[in-house]
Amino acid sequence: MGKAEKSRVRKKNNDPLDTPVMRQYLEMKGQYPDCILLFRMGDFYELFLEDAERAAPLMDVALTRRQQEIPMAGVPYHSADTYIARLLNAGVKVAIAEQETDPHNPKLMRRSVRRIITPGTVIEESLLGGVAHNYLMAVRPDGDCIGLALADISTGDFFCTQADAETDAGLLDAKQNAEHDAELSEPFTRALRDFFFKYNPREILVPSDAVGAVDLVLGNMPAAPTITPMELWKASPTEGKRRLQTVFGQNLSGLGYEQEHAAAVAAVSLILHYVERNFPAHQGSMQLQPPVFRPLQGTNMSLDEDTIRNLELLENQQEGGRKRSLFGILDECRTAPGKRFLREAVLTPLLNRDEILRRQNMIGMLAEDSTLRQSLTRGLSAVHDLERILSRMSAGRAAPRDFRAVSVTIRSAEDLVRNLAGTKPKNAAHRDANLNALLSIPSALQTLAEQIENTVTEEPPATLGGQAFIKAGVNAELDKAREAHTGGTRWMAEFESRERERTGIPTLRVKYNRVAGYFIEISKGQLGRVPGEYRRKQTLTGYERYSCEELDELQSSVLVAGETIDRLEQELFRQLTDAVLGKRQSIKTLMQGIGQLDFLLALALPVVRDGWCAPEIVEAACMQVGASRHPVVERFLNVGEQFIPNDIQLIAPERTFAIITGPNMAGKSTYIRQVALVQLLAQMGSFVPATQARLSIVDRIFTRIGAQDNLTRGESTFFVEMLETARILNQCTDQSLVIMDEVGRGTSTYDGMSLAWAIVEYLSGDGRARPLTLFATHYHELTALGERDVVHNLTMDVREIEQKVIFMHRVIEGAADRSYGIHVAQLAGLPREVIDRAQEKLQELEADDDRRKTDVMDRQRNRRKKSRSDESQKLLFGDHPELN
Repeated sequence: MGKAEKSRVRKKNNDPLDTPVMRQYLEMKGQYPDCILLFRMGDFYELFLEDAERAAPLMDVALTRRQQEIPMAGVPYHSADTYIARLLNAGVKVAIAEQETDPHNPKLMRRSVRRIITPGTVIEESLLGGVAHNYLMAVRPDGDCIGLALADISTGDFFCTQADAETDAGLLDAKQNAEHDAELSEPFTRALRDFFFKYNPREILVPSDAVGAVDLVLGNMPAAPTITPMELWKASPTEGKRRLQTVFGQNLSGLGYEQEHAAAVAAVSLILHYVERNFPAHQGSMQLQPPVFRPLQGTNMSLDEDTIRNLELLENQQEGGRKRSLFGILDECRTAPGKRFLREAVLTPLLNRDEILRRQNMIGMLAEDSTLRQSLTRGLSAVHDLERILSRMSAGRAAPRDFRAVSVTIRSAEDLVRNLAGTKPKNAAHRDANLNALLSIPSALQTLAEQIENTVTEEPPATLGGQAFIKAGVNAELDKAREAHTGGTRWMAEFESRERERTGIPTLRVKYNRVAGYFIEISKGQLGRVPGEYRRKQTLTGYERYSCEELDELQSSVLVAGETIDRLEQELFRQLTDAVLGKRQSIKTLMQGIGQLDFLLALALPVVRDGWCAPEIVEAACMQVGASRHPVVERFLNVGEQFIPNDIQLIAPERTFAIITGPNMAGKSTYIRQVALVQLLAQMGSFVPATQARLSIVDRIFTRIGAQDNLTRGESTFFVEMLETARILNQCTDQSLVIMDEVGRGTSTYDGMSLAWAIVEYLSGDGRARPLTLFATHYHELTALGERDVVHNLTMDVREIEQKVIFMHRVIEGAADRSYGIHVAQLAGLPREVIDRAQEKLQELEADDDRRKTDVMDRQRNRRKKSRSDESQKLLFGDHPELN
């Protein structure tokens, strides 16, 4: 604590800070200045001084004062998680100091920090708030590259990657000449934002020299993370290599690292140091998986922030929740690993045809067998989240009931194996590797399940030290201690009844608490009847507490038996924990298989329920889809409504670009999004919402849909639009899929139209690549580009019947010649006089436009006539000296 804070406490002859407890507190607080310190005192966690003042309003508890001078607040230890969650949600880190000696020891209680909880290192089930990954992220900018590492401490998942300047060559480096050196260049800014948007980490570790730059990029994100500065020396590649070899005992090449991955190794170092600090009581036992290096462009498609947001893969943009997102409609998984696998699959579509067909065939097998689906669903419903249980056991935070969760899950897996026995995919070569692992449960896991079942009660408690969780007959000494304890407890009840009758005090009670032990409690109104042999122990408002020789003797035997029970149960608890952790890798493999089976089963449901089809995956670039639908929009149609399906035909090299025109509300945006979702689903290995589909594998899906100001970064709507467009033009390839909606709307009409025109030309043959492209626009003039070899025009079918406009939501060949904007405004409820005036003005503008077009055509005709006349003159008089 600093001098300024100490001076706030009024000093007397007896300084309230100069007590054994406060000296201990201040010393401990000095070791963890960035944390709120929860200081265990009996049955409460206490907070003092500035911690109390800061935390009390966040936890919604009363702020009081110790000895009228020291600010303090407290929360019961048994409900501390509720209050810790409130602190974590506010981005606050919490250090927990526990008592280490017997509460009855008259000497000063020793304490030590046993756990530091931060938003990114939560493992407690009550604090995680769902089954999604809870990622801790580390960032290490290093010259021409930036290292990124992610770890989910609650599951043990750990990996890293690296973005290099040359990998992202061609990206618009809008910040390259920034005035402030602290800013990251645009390629690294985008890589960081994409990584954050995809994995949504709760906390980010950053070297102290890069905090400002990272905060500038991420500090204003919708779900801004906690940014934690780290010492520079912990972010060096040399330190990272040393930590990797010390913790995991593996060389870097075995984990996929190359010499040039120094920044990624440095990011891994930050995470390893931070985890070690936050679990001081379990250094070396936090069993994270060895961090594998994943290249940004590897065996899976990389989706950027814009595509994830624009296609609403994880959450709906209007409502902000997952309900109306692709993940939301696909998530019918029964298990936590299944849900996590599904989310990862949505964000990392496959690039390998064999992998795609492997999943596709398994989904088809499950879709064909309703009996199998039902039996698998029942089996999966009993599966527990063993990945998180393993992490809690490693950190010493497991509960007795976690052991039963392990055995129940292993037995459920055995049921799944039996249900799958004899079923084969259409092509046995496409059986998934993780599913193969599930189909062969190691005998060691079966032995572990038997050990737990023979040792642990059917319904073990949530905490150790309360209700018994070890079965009778497991340990003879434990059985004997329990018998002594039970006999003593029964004697207490008999003693209470006997003393009431002997003393004539009907309200006499024999009670127990951890501080006072056993005592006789008598109300103040009955004190005249207290026997002389009773010995006063404590005076309370309305009550006196007593003891006697007989009670003391019994208390001694009961407490000894209780201590023996606690000691033996703790020993057996540790033995079971070691047994489970000894099979950690087998359990992890089992859970991966279960997660993938759950994922495949979830994707089989739309095949059965919604008639999705298996896409044919071909080599040549093409997208031929019959009667495609938007999977999310279709799911949320009102009763009686039907989604209007549409075809798509893009085939390289002759038909790679579609310009789509038509009025607002006719369905252009829905159409181009559903095409992208069909492609993404196909590369997840899923069936697709269509009657038939023939698709090639695309290396990226790029989207440019809508725009919004990014005022916090000083970027206008149009600038954001151009940044996203530049990224597409610079990064797309002939194997990419591009969807663009209303490019150029953020500036003046002619500027926007000119840019849109040039972009169409660039993507349809004049640029560096010719991707499959859908280009929705209000600029009807662009339909003239349909004359280009690879460009064709599509429009939204609109019918006018008796002066009423009907949007058919059907895509047809051709070009739109009207926008119907005033009709849309009328549907939206604009006043009649506004609609009428708009119609008048539209007629005036269209007349002016016709006159301008006529003038232009006349001028062009005159120029052509003049040109022909000049040519004639040259032919007649070309050699006349006076004409030269």
